Amino acid sequence: MTEHRDCIIKDICAVVVSYFPDSNFPERIRKIAEQVGKVIIVDNGSDIETIEVLNKLSLQSRIQPILNSENLGVATALNQGVWWAQGHGFRWVLLFDHDTTPEKTMTEELLSVYTKFPCQEKLAIVGSNYYNAYNHCPLYNMDVDSCRWMRKTVITSGSLLSLRAFNTIGPFRDEFFIDLVDFEYCLRTRAKGYYVTITSKPIMEHRLGEVEVHRLLWRKVGTSNHSALRRYYMTRNYILLAKEYASSEQAWVLVTLFHFLKSIILMILLEKNRRTKLRNVILGIWHGILGKIGINENL
Repeated sequence: MTEHRDCIIKDICAVVVSYFPDSNFPERIRKIAEQVGKVIIVDNGSDIETIEVLNKLSLQSRIQPILNSENLGVATALNQGVWWAQGHGFRWVLLFDHDTTPEKTMTEELLSVYTKFPCQEKLAIVGSNYYNAYNHCPLYNMDVDSCRWMRKTVITSGSLLSLRAFNTIGPFRDEFFIDLVDFEYCLRTRAKGYYVTITSKPIMEHRLGEVEVHRLLWRKVGTSNHSALRRYYMTRNYILLAKEYASSEQAWVLVTLFHFLKSIILMILLEKNRRTKLRNVILGIWHGILGKIGINENL
């Protein structure tokens, strides 16, 4: 077990994208650093207080920040971290959002899935099943002794990414900026003949938006409360992906459409600032149809 753990630490570089993280961020970073060879924190223009925290963390030998003077987006920040890891000889990168908390055995579980996979040379991404931070329920309830092969998409945070595969698949798409960056990468991975899988065991705690629970008629429902800006990118990038993968990934397009429409309905009924959010959804649909990409600075 010790030899296995040493191998994990040697070959994996964690890449954490931060943007105004909370006060528990340093503790989460320390938990990540215990399981990998290096932690690269790519900060997207946070405040002075955050920079001071990052500078203190960088005093630890395994932790190094990359400080962007402005928010360059999740995709660009991920690429910065991955390219650093490539240039320093790592075989894998383990990607994180700043609010994700890993279990102590996270990297061991991820590598265990990799070793059991029947076609290791074509396995590009091992995603992490996770507990939702607001109710501590797992994303998937699966037999912990099983593996779920070849899921179409997994979220960025908790993804173990093969750098050998990355060389073929290419970088994250900068023009997506923040939302569906991970799903686009997974779909492109599959299109290039590689596989995406996920752990059966939940191995981290992750937060999706600022979830609030509401009572709607006789049911309890949750709303994500994503900002109006996020609503634009979520909508536009989904339309772009639906156009691109309508024929090759029909199931993903339809299932994602169902969840997207459900989210919009709940947003209109229950969330604050709904008028601005709805305007951005409509604008995102229009720009997606037109194929307009890049960062929209007029929102």
